Amino acid sequence: MTDPRAEILDRIRQALPLGHLPAVVETLPAPPAPPPFAQPLADVFAAALAEVRGDLHRVPDRGAARAFLLEEFKRLQVNQVLCWDVDRWPDPGLAPYLKARDIELVSSRLSGLRRKQDLERLGQIGVGLTGADAGLARTGSLVLLGSREQGRFASLMPPVHYALLRADLIYPDLAAWLAAPGVHDKIVASSSTVVITGPSRTADIAQTLTLGAHGPRELHVVLIG
Repeated sequence: MTDPRAEILDRIRQALPLGHLPAVVETLPAPPAPPPFAQPLADVFAAALAEVRGDLHRVPDRGAARAFLLEEFKRLQVNQVLCWDVDRWPDPGLAPYLKARDIELVSSRLSGLRRKQDLERLGQIGVGLTGADAGLARTGSLVLLGSREQGRFASLMPPVHYALLRADLIYPDLAAWLAAPGVHDKIVASSSTVVITGPSRTADIAQTLTLGAHGPRELHVVLIG
Protein backbone atom coordinates (compact mmCIF):
# COMPACT_ATOMS: atom_id res chain seq x y z
CA MET A 1 0.00 0.00 0.00
CA THR A 2 1.42 3.35 -1.03
CA ASP A 3 1.96 5.95 1.67
CA PRO A 4 0.38 9.21 0.31
CA ARG A 5 2.72 11.39 2.38
CA ALA A 6 5.82 9.60 1.13
CA GLU A 7 4.54 9.82 -2.44
CA ILE A 8 4.02 13.58 -2.20
CA LEU A 9 7.47 14.14 -0.70
CA ASP A 10 9.05 12.01 -3.40
CA ARG A 11 7.38 14.10 -6.10
CA ILE A 12 8.68 17.26 -4.46
CA ARG A 13 12.24 15.89 -4.40
CA GLN A 14 12.02 15.01 -8.08
CA ALA A 15 10.68 18.44 -8.99
CA LEU A 16 13.23 20.51 -7.06
CA PRO A 17 16.11 20.06 -9.54
CA LEU A 18 13.80 21.15 -12.35
CA GLY A 19 12.87 24.42 -10.66
CA HIS A 20 13.65 27.53 -12.72
CA LEU A 21 13.95 31.13 -11.64
CA PRO A 22 13.81 33.79 -14.35
CA ALA A 23 16.94 35.86 -14.80
CA VAL A 24 16.93 39.41 -13.51
CA VAL A 25 16.89 41.56 -16.61
CA GLU A 26 17.47 44.87 -14.96
CA THR A 27 17.49 46.50 -11.57
CA LEU A 28 14.62 48.83 -10.92
CA PRO A 29 15.73 52.39 -10.12
CA ALA A 30 15.05 53.85 -6.72
CA PRO A 31 11.78 55.77 -6.45
CA PRO A 32 12.11 59.55 -6.67
CA ALA A 33 12.65 61.41 -3.42
CA PRO A 34 9.50 63.04 -2.02
CA PRO A 35 9.33 66.83 -2.16
CA PRO A 36 10.93 68.67 0.76
CA PHE A 37 8.80 69.96 3.61
CA ALA A 38 7.93 73.64 3.82
CA GLN A 39 8.11 73.51 7.64
CA PRO A 40 10.83 72.43 10.09
CA LEU A 41 10.94 68.67 10.60
CA ALA A 42 9.92 69.00 14.24
CA ASP A 43 6.73 70.83 13.25
CA VAL A 44 5.90 68.25 10.59
CA PHE A 45 6.52 65.46 13.09
CA ALA A 46 4.26 67.15 15.65
CA ALA A 47 1.38 67.47 13.17
CA ALA A 48 1.74 63.88 11.96
CA LEU A 49 1.89 62.54 15.52
CA ALA A 50 -1.30 64.38 16.40
CA GLU A 51 -3.00 62.79 13.37
CA VAL A 52 -2.33 59.31 14.79
CA ARG A 53 -3.47 60.34 18.30
CA GLY A 54 -0.04 60.60 19.85
CA ASP A 55 0.83 63.40 22.28
CA LEU A 56 3.89 65.58 21.75
CA HIS A 57 5.50 67.53 24.58
CA ARG A 58 8.23 69.89 23.39
CA VAL A 59 10.80 70.93 25.96
CA PRO A 60 13.87 73.11 25.42
CA ASP A 61 16.42 71.00 27.27
CA ARG A 62 17.07 67.97 29.49
CA GLY A 63 16.23 69.82 32.68
CA ALA A 64 12.79 70.71 31.40
CA ALA A 65 12.27 67.09 30.29
CA ARG A 66 13.07 65.84 33.79
CA ALA A 67 10.64 68.24 35.42
CA PHE A 68 7.92 67.40 32.91
CA LEU A 69 8.25 63.64 33.44
CA LEU A 70 8.17 64.01 37.21
CA GLU A 71 4.96 66.02 37.00
CA GLU A 72 3.44 63.43 34.68
CA PHE A 73 4.31 60.57 37.02
CA LYS A 74 2.79 62.50 39.91
CA ARG A 75 -0.36 63.13 37.86
CA LEU A 76 -0.64 59.43 37.09
CA GLN A 77 0.17 58.56 40.72
CA VAL A 78 2.87 56.05 39.81
CA ASN A 79 6.08 55.34 41.68
CA GLN A 80 7.34 52.58 39.36
CA VAL A 81 8.39 52.97 35.74
CA LEU A 82 9.32 50.15 33.37
CA CYS A 83 12.28 51.32 31.33
CA TRP A 84 15.34 50.72 29.18
CA ASP A 85 18.68 50.50 30.92
CA VAL A 86 19.45 54.04 32.00
CA ASP A 87 22.67 54.30 29.98
CA ARG A 88 20.55 54.15 26.81
CA TRP A 89 18.51 57.27 27.64
CA PRO A 90 19.31 60.56 25.91
CA ASP A 91 19.66 62.19 29.35
CA PRO A 92 22.19 60.53 31.69
CA GLY A 93 21.04 62.72 34.58
CA LEU A 94 17.40 61.65 34.43
CA ALA A 95 17.83 58.40 36.38
CA PRO A 96 19.36 59.95 39.53
CA TYR A 97 16.85 62.80 39.29
CA LEU A 98 13.88 60.40 39.35
CA LYS A 99 15.39 58.06 41.94
CA ALA A 100 15.97 60.98 44.29
CA ARG A 101 12.25 61.71 44.04
CA ASP A 102 11.15 58.16 44.90
CA ILE A 103 10.47 56.95 41.36
CA GLU A 104 11.62 53.33 41.05
CA LEU A 105 13.13 52.48 37.68
CA VAL A 106 12.42 48.85 36.78
CA SER A 107 14.52 47.24 34.06
CA SER A 108 12.65 45.58 31.21
CA ARG A 109 15.17 42.72 31.09
CA LEU A 110 13.87 39.24 31.73
CA SER A 111 15.58 36.53 33.71
CA GLY A 112 15.95 33.31 31.75
CA LEU A 113 15.14 31.26 34.85
CA ARG A 114 12.17 33.31 36.04
CA ARG A 115 10.61 34.51 32.78
CA LYS A 116 7.00 33.79 33.77
CA GLN A 117 7.38 35.45 37.17
CA ASP A 118 9.13 38.45 35.58
CA LEU A 119 6.35 38.90 33.02
CA GLU A 120 3.70 38.83 35.74
CA ARG A 121 5.64 41.38 37.78
CA LEU A 122 6.36 43.72 34.86
CA GLY A 123 2.76 43.48 33.70
CA GLN A 124 1.64 45.30 36.84
CA ILE A 125 3.61 48.45 35.97
CA GLY A 126 1.45 51.09 34.32
CA VAL A 127 4.04 53.38 32.71
CA GLY A 128 6.91 52.66 30.31
CA LEU A 129 9.83 55.00 29.65
CA THR A 130 12.23 54.66 26.73
CA GLY A 131 14.43 56.66 24.44
CA ALA A 132 13.95 56.68 20.67
CA ASP A 133 16.52 56.05 17.97
CA ALA A 134 14.71 58.19 15.42
CA GLY A 135 11.56 60.13 14.68
CA LEU A 136 9.98 60.04 11.21
CA ALA A 137 8.39 63.35 10.35
CA ARG A 138 6.18 62.24 7.47
CA THR A 139 4.23 59.71 9.55
CA GLY A 140 4.86 60.88 13.12
CA SER A 141 6.51 57.54 13.87
CA LEU A 142 9.19 56.52 16.34
CA VAL A 143 11.94 54.01 15.60
CA LEU A 144 13.18 51.87 18.50
CA LEU A 145 16.06 49.44 18.07
CA GLY A 146 15.83 46.45 20.38
CA SER A 147 18.65 44.99 22.43
CA ARG A 148 19.22 43.52 25.86
CA GLU A 149 19.62 47.07 27.20
CA GLN A 150 16.71 48.43 25.16
CA GLY A 151 14.01 45.87 25.91
CA ARG A 152 10.80 45.99 23.89
CA PHE A 153 8.62 45.35 26.94
CA ALA A 154 9.10 48.92 28.14
CA SER A 155 7.37 50.24 25.03
CA LEU A 156 4.80 47.45 24.60
CA MET A 157 3.52 46.23 27.98
CA PRO A 158 2.48 49.32 30.00
CA PRO A 159 -0.73 51.09 28.99
CA VAL A 160 1.11 54.44 28.92
CA HIS A 161 4.41 54.91 27.05
CA TYR A 162 6.71 57.93 27.34
CA ALA A 163 9.50 58.19 24.76
CA LEU A 164 12.39 60.66 24.92
CA LEU A 165 13.38 61.91 21.46
CA ARG A 166 16.15 64.34 20.61
CA ALA A 167 15.15 66.89 17.98
CA ASP A 168 18.28 66.17 15.93
CA LEU A 169 17.13 62.56 15.49
CA ILE A 170 14.07 63.51 13.42
CA TYR A 171 14.33 62.44 9.77
CA PRO A 172 11.95 63.18 6.88
CA ASP A 173 10.88 59.55 6.53
CA LEU A 174 11.98 55.95 6.92
CA ALA A 175 14.05 55.97 3.72
CA ALA A 176 16.00 59.01 4.91
CA TRP A 177 16.75 57.36 8.25
CA LEU A 178 17.88 54.12 6.59
CA ALA A 179 20.24 56.10 4.36
CA ALA A 180 21.81 58.02 7.28
CA PRO A 181 25.44 57.21 8.16
CA GLY A 182 25.85 54.41 10.69
CA VAL A 183 22.20 53.32 10.70
CA HIS A 184 22.88 50.09 8.81
CA ASP A 185 25.40 48.95 11.42
CA LYS A 186 23.01 49.82 14.25
CA ILE A 187 20.23 47.76 12.70
CA VAL A 188 22.54 44.79 12.17
CA ALA A 189 23.70 44.98 15.81
CA SER A 190 20.14 45.21 17.17
CA SER A 191 17.79 42.34 17.97
CA SER A 192 14.80 44.07 16.38
CA THR A 193 13.68 47.27 14.72
CA VAL A 194 10.26 48.54 15.79
CA VAL A 195 8.42 51.44 14.15
CA ILE A 196 5.71 52.87 16.40
CA THR A 197 3.02 55.07 14.89
CA GLY A 198 0.73 56.35 17.60
CA PRO A 199 -0.95 54.30 20.34
CA SER A 200 -1.86 50.66 19.76
CA ARG A 201 -5.15 50.41 17.89
CA THR A 202 -7.50 47.89 16.35
CA ALA A 203 -10.96 47.98 14.77
CA ASP A 204 -13.75 45.45 14.35
CA ILE A 205 -15.82 44.78 11.27
CA ALA A 206 -18.02 47.76 12.12
CA GLN A 207 -14.90 49.97 12.05
CA THR A 208 -15.15 50.78 15.75
CA LEU A 209 -11.68 51.90 16.77
CA THR A 210 -10.25 50.65 20.06
CA LEU A 211 -7.03 52.04 21.50
CA GLY A 212 -4.69 49.96 23.63
CA ALA A 213 -5.90 46.52 22.55
CA HIS A 214 -2.43 45.15 21.80
CA GLY A 215 -0.13 47.69 23.41
CA PRO A 216 -0.11 51.15 25.01
CA ARG A 217 -3.31 53.15 24.73
CA GLU A 218 -1.32 56.39 25.19
CA LEU A 219 1.90 57.45 23.50
CA HIS A 220 3.68 60.55 24.79
CA VAL A 221 6.74 61.80 22.94
CA VAL A 222 8.97 64.17 24.91
CA LEU A 223 10.86 66.10 22.24
CA ILE A 224 14.08 67.59 23.60
CA GLY A 225 15.53 70.62 21.82
